[in-house]
Amino acid sequence: MSRLGPAPLDQVRGLLRIWAQPSGRRLPGLAVPLKKDFCRLCWIQTRDFPHAPSVRWSEAARREALQATRTHQLFLANTFYALSLQGARGPRPPAEVPQLDPASLPPLIPGQLRLLEAPRDLLRIHRDRTIVLLREVRAIPHLAQAWEAAESLADRHGWSARLRYDVKRALVISLSCRGPDEPVLYSELEPLAKRQYPVARTARVLAEVGMLHDDRPDLLEQHWTRRLEGATPAIFAQADAWLRHLRDGGPRFKPRSRKTVSEYSRNTAPILVRWSQTYDDLREITRDEIDRTIRALPPGRRRLAPITALRSLFSYLRKTNRIFQNPTTHLKLGSAPTDVLLPLGSEHYRQAVAAARTALHHVALALAAVHAASSNDIQHMKIDDVDLTQRHITINGVRRHLDDLTRQALITYLRDRQSRWPGTSNPHLVVSAVTVFDQRPVSTYSMTQLFRGLKATIDQLRQDRILEEALTRGPDPLHLTAVFGISHSTAIRYSDAARKILHTAAENPLDQEPSLGEQRNSHQR
Repeated sequence: MSRLGPAPLDQVRGLLRIWAQPSGRRLPGLAVPLKKDFCRLCWIQTRDFPHAPSVRWSEAARREALQATRTHQLFLANTFYALSLQGARGPRPPAEVPQLDPASLPPLIPGQLRLLEAPRDLLRIHRDRTIVLLREVRAIPHLAQAWEAAESLADRHGWSARLRYDVKRALVISLSCRGPDEPVLYSELEPLAKRQYPVARTARVLAEVGMLHDDRPDLLEQHWTRRLEGATPAIFAQADAWLRHLRDGGPRFKPRSRKTVSEYSRNTAPILVRWSQTYDDLREITRDEIDRTIRALPPGRRRLAPITALRSLFSYLRKTNRIFQNPTTHLKLGSAPTDVLLPLGSEHYRQAVAAARTALHHVALALAAVHAASSNDIQHMKIDDVDLTQRHITINGVRRHLDDLTRQALITYLRDRQSRWPGTSNPHLVVSAVTVFDQRPVSTYSMTQLFRGLKATIDQLRQDRILEEALTRGPDPLHLTAVFGISHSTAIRYSDAARKILHTAAENPLDQEPSLGEQRNSHQR
């Protein structure tokens, strides 16, 4: 075999098994060097037989083994030392970390222009080089600045030691191959997630020092582009300009929330695509066409988002002189239909209590069923809003007395929170594994998943608690506003619902279930 130089052991193990001629036999017309009447390679390989003893074999034992062996595995030249070292002496010791060579670092020339805009593959950086730069970080000024920003951010948010180390290694990988004037693309950081690097927090540190360029596509824009597929070019351009205006805002227009923009695009996209089958431009849409479109909608949706979204769309087009007149000026929104408020049954409470498995479930159940806290209130509640010593809790700006059930649930949850994340600095009461090292609250999705699939969700329990107060203390809107901090219109709505339930119960006294207060008190016990 040709001399290829020393090969790593994993490369040798990955070779295909190529079976040679039986040991000790000579091929016709082929000169093979022998050792003691056997192939030299076969004689040497007897040291690596699986059944070979730890002591050196005698010549007779080797001859006997070679007579019984019919085939051998071929390997690259000069790899016998690696095989013997692995088999006899165990794994090879780790190589010494080379010293930092300043000549190997990229030149730090401010304002240096790049010849080509080629994406960088950050996964190809060598591990030894990363270790060297971790020790000699001061050799690269902009990397040292990023490290200081990472330490400051970690101290503020209570990052663990492991998270700090991973963020520093990710900063070394992303900044050691570029100059101080070249920003890091977010798309270059995303492959680092394959090796369990904290990409989001590394990007936040880079943004702190001004070395991050977020080149990720806007998911909201992708969603409305997908929904408007099938619209004519003119209608698509008008709708796209309107949605961008809602998302980005203008000189005298505040940007709307991303949820609002998504709902507007979801409600108007089917209408615009249907209009594209008949019209080429929104200038051709008349008042009669708007009326036909509204009448074709389901009755429950005629006063909701579609009318509001269409009015916003045509108002923007008229303001920017893209259409001649606004065909939606005659539309009246009116009042949105509301659901009928009915009390929950005792079976719904039993299901909610059975579904409460964790300390967070118990806290959410107690806050909603006893103090009428909504999922949004629990999501944004701070630890400072809970005063266990004075037995007070502040929900939606209203200070209330802390009962024994809720107090015990809060104590259990806070102990669990402290044991799981002792170093967190998140001021919110409810945290998760995602927000524990940040200052933001948990997502709305996390709160809605607590009692998903049950009739007695957090918001349903809150409504039932307010309705129970109106039934017990009387349908007084002022009392409901003072106790729960709700608006006057909402208090009037609950009072009207309680008045109807009391009137129905007075007419049919034999058909009524146990009162809501009795149900709640029984489940507290």
